[in-house]
Amino acid sequence: MDTPSLIEALERAERDREPVEIEGLRFTSLDRVVWPRARLTKGDLVRYYVRVADVMLRYIGDRPLMLKRYPGGIDSSPVVQQRVTQPVPDDVRTARAPTAAGERVERYIGARATLFFAAQMDAIEIHAWHSRIAAPNRPDWIVLDLDPSPGAGFRKVVRIARALRERIEALGLTAAVKTSGSRGLHLHVPTGGAVSYDEAAELARRLAERVAEAEPSFATVRRAVDERGYRVYIDHLQNARGKTAVAPYSLRARPRAPVAMPIRWEEVDDALDPREFRLPDVPARLADEGDAWAEAFRRPAGDIERALERLRA
Repeated sequence: MDTPSLIEALERAERDREPVEIEGLRFTSLDRVVWPRARLTKGDLVRYYVRVADVMLRYIGDRPLMLKRYPGGIDSSPVVQQRVTQPVPDDVRTARAPTAAGERVERYIGARATLFFAAQMDAIEIHAWHSRIAAPNRPDWIVLDLDPSPGAGFRKVVRIARALRERIEALGLTAAVKTSGSRGLHLHVPTGGAVSYDEAAELARRLAERVAEAEPSFATVRRAVDERGYRVYIDHLQNARGKTAVAPYSLRARPRAPVAMPIRWEEVDDALDPREFRLPDVPARLADEGDAWAEAFRRPAGDIERALERLRA
């Protein structure tokens, strides 16, 4: 079924308060409120992922996923699901993948039916591995999470994001930026799968440390909250095997239904509000402006080994 027909069927089912079966998946309770203050329903959640699936799967396709489910809406406690614990429809993709400890368990894998099934299970947030299932030990991006301490202000986040971008590009690499859907920004550095997890973690750490050293009044790599002061914490610690980052275009379980939104670097300025990209607006922006990351992820990843050598020097 094409996307407009799928959207129409879901809207009709929500309006009629009836379950509907589409492409082998059964969607229920579409009229249930998920974001009370934004007045958005489970139907809005499902239809959002239907609308953005094609572009989102460029980045999460073939990756093991972690789902954050909110069966009682965003004000309920989440169910964090990393393993497949129930029978799933035939088209939902799963595979055995190693945990950080090396144990192999059944995981949800990024695919169209998996995304729709996750939405039916009230998975508001989709988090993804840094590697794909065909090469689980070879991450094809690293992630740096810029988390402002209370009172730090978003202008400091902008400053540190730009400083990281400058250093990354000076190494011959590419930096793509997205809002976190909360208070900060995430930088993704494509690696082309050319490094191990240990090397990816080292690259992320050295980049974070170099910028924190250059901007000691604005950035820190100290994890303890009471040691950060009014600075931006550059979190480089999520680049180990089995760790995840919130996926590009994932919804967030926050009051106004924000999105972890890929943006262009020219949008990263003091006027940017990282919570301004919301469920009702993102599909139209994609239709009008396209995917802000398309060019960055079409380029060759750059010489990661050479970049590491330069950072070690």
